[in-house]
Amino acid sequence: MIKKLLFTLLTLICSAIVFSQSPKRGIAYGNNSTADLQALKPGISWWYNWGSLPENDVNANYASLGLEYVPMAWGKVNDGDVQAFIDRIKPGAKYLLAFNEPNFTDGARLTPQEAVNAWKNVEKIAAAKNLEIVSASPAYNGPNNYGGYSDPVAWHNQFFLLCPDCKVDYIAFHTYDNTAGAVIGVTGLLKNFNRPVWVTEFANRVIQSETDKINFMKTIVSSFENDPDIYRYSWFTGRVPSDWTDMLEGQLLSPASGVLKPIGTAYINESYTSKKMSVPGRITANKHYRRKGTGLQNTTDSGTGQNVCFINNGDWNEFMLNVADAGVYNLTFRVASPTNTGKFDILVNNVAVKTDETFPPTGDWQTYADKVVNGITLPKGEVYLKIKFKSNDMNFNYIDAVVSNLGVNDHQKENGSFTIYPNPVKTQSTLHIKSHITEPLTIKIVDMKGDICFSSDDYFTNEDIKIGDKLAPGVYIVNVSYGNIKKSIKIIKN
Repeated sequence: MIKKLLFTLLTLICSAIVFSQSPKRGIAYGNNSTADLQALKPGISWWYNWGSLPENDVNANYASLGLEYVPMAWGKVNDGDVQAFIDRIKPGAKYLLAFNEPNFTDGARLTPQEAVNAWKNVEKIAAAKNLEIVSASPAYNGPNNYGGYSDPVAWHNQFFLLCPDCKVDYIAFHTYDNTAGAVIGVTGLLKNFNRPVWVTEFANRVIQSETDKINFMKTIVSSFENDPDIYRYSWFTGRVPSDWTDMLEGQLLSPASGVLKPIGTAYINESYTSKKMSVPGRITANKHYRRKGTGLQNTTDSGTGQNVCFINNGDWNEFMLNVADAGVYNLTFRVASPTNTGKFDILVNNVAVKTDETFPPTGDWQTYADKVVNGITLPKGEVYLKIKFKSNDMNFNYIDAVVSNLGVNDHQKENGSFTIYPNPVKTQSTLHIKSHITEPLTIKIVDMKGDICFSSDDYFTNEDIKIGDKLAPGVYIVNVSYGNIKKSIKIIKN
């Protein structure tokens, strides 16, 4: 029993993802070094350099750096270059940034129509690596614009008018407004597209004292961290040319590699935890850290003041938690739905742990009921809990998280689980291998004749892997292997 208990504790510790940085905060920075990124690492979780690969010594050291690199398709990718672009993408990539400042003559130089024409290759690259897509990043400008678009909102409006079905998961733009209030204000205009906002460059072009520049930055960072519609943001930049006098005090790094300036220290140390909630305890829905869609309305239920509302299929809420002790928890969801059956998935640190949880209609928007979900494993420390809604017209008020009495043996059985849902498959299905460590995974899908229909070693355990679109109608065996483990499961594609 003692050996089993020790094994369980080690499993929980190894499965924990340690977040010592804001998951939103990054930097737009090219021509950097490993030392530069190590100095910034305590306060940022990601960076990009407007390219498809890390550069300099960072490219060789990337796997051990512990910072996420986000590749960008800076301009349109020609048909003959798509596969080479795919091959350059680093393992573990999650997102693809699209066209840089398309409405600038020194940017990607793409009108909305030209961007739509080029979008198919962006989607091909993303599909090949299971990446979410961040939109093109237009910015406000004056006469120096391309295609007559000086307003990023107008550029995006036209893009979606021309291509409402283009896959775009996040809305990006750049802002260099002079004051913090202006930056926050124009960023808010991007919320009309009903997607999380990703501010891929922000700063100002004003000659200021070091103190004034720091205060400008800190005001914006505080706003972005507390705004659930801001998914990520990145300051521009680490260093600038010496003749950029209006931005010299905004450089995060000193001339010496790996040495922060005072504004760099302020940037990485600015707090991001004001919405963190303790577990065991109540997770109030109106305190979400990030979201897609949804809104808030007043409620008299349970003293929370506001519930999450305006929920549609595909929306989600993400919560920042401080889990006192690693273990298995039971979650009681406070939910309401007038006429529809409610449905949602639960993700922990962006890994699906429960899918298609349902509850019956409650009869009214403010008639709440409890939906209990048992057996949720949480690591100790900072944890991100995401609820993905899979039905329309429901309300969500809070989650009560308590320690479960799930036994050690039950917890051990959960590791190594192999699921494909839904099965049978209509259009899309998700494969997931739960493991106490994340490691490379090989997938081979064969038909009933034994012919290989799909094969890849680009994926990992503890990852949601889309496979349904890779198959024609029929019956298949999905074979996976990782470490010394091999598993198989039959699926049907209708």
